[in-house]
Amino acid sequence: MENTFGVPIIPQDEEARLNNLNSYNILDTRSEGPFNNVASIAAHMFKTPMAFVSFVDQSRVWFKANLGLEDVMETPRGISLCSLAILNNEPTVFHNTLEESCLMANPLVAGEFGMRFYAAAPIKTPEGFNIGAVCVVDKEPREFSVGDQRVLEHLASIVMDELQLRKLNQKKV
Repeated sequence: MENTFGVPIIPQDEEARLNNLNSYNILDTRSEGPFNNVASIAAHMFKTPMAFVSFVDQSRVWFKANLGLEDVMETPRGISLCSLAILNNEPTVFHNTLEESCLMANPLVAGEFGMRFYAAAPIKTPEGFNIGAVCVVDKEPREFSVGDQRVLEHLASIVMDELQLRKLNQKKV
């Protein structure tokens, strides 16, 4: 797998993390209201043109909700900043991507797309795995306060609650 970051992007518990992710049967499912609502709320609250609910699979990052790039369903893991976001238990924030050495070779930053701001909160399972992220993106640098980060974490918690409900309902069927 390509890695444009110059730092390792595979967590030590990767096999268990992927097994946990797959237990939710969320990958490659159709768009759904609760996830779209979280992305829409995030974009509205933070006034960004793009917001995503993403899940980091083995070689790709798959978008369950995508506001701003609706035609894109997934991106290679080695270029998606969500691959970095799952490495941390706290939000990942790049106020100005051009000031981050690990992003200089990333095509989303250095290429035509021109990403300049990225903030994400990991989606954490009860077992402690970071399986994805709720993120907001802009083509302009911007500030993102600690309070903003807490709100993004709450949105990621809502996504996890929805995943847990889905899993319970799947067991009942």
